[in-house]
Amino acid sequence: MLSQNLVHGDALRMRTHDGQAITFAEWGYLGKGKFQRRDFRFDTLAQPSTFSAEGMLFAHLGKHEIFTPEKTYPPMTMSELAAAALGDTSKESM
Repeated sequence: MLSQNLVHGDALRMRTHDGQAITFAEWGYLGKGKFQRRDFRFDTLAQPSTFSAEGMLFAHLGKHEIFTPEKTYPPMTMSELAAAALGDTSKESM
């Protein structure tokens, strides 16, 4: 869980220490024991701040457009999440 929620990178370049785009995971509770993860890119989330000033060409853009996830995972229970994590760990050790 921590490896998916801790980010080590350069916020000025908007890249991680290994050159990938900085991505933040959002975990949402959907009810009935189901959770869903959505990933958002930092550069996409930060971009509208440059356009929000009054009189700017793109000031009319809706703020909802920035909240489009880069990736959406299927809903899962805690048991399914744990099993998937164990499966990922066993694959990495091969």
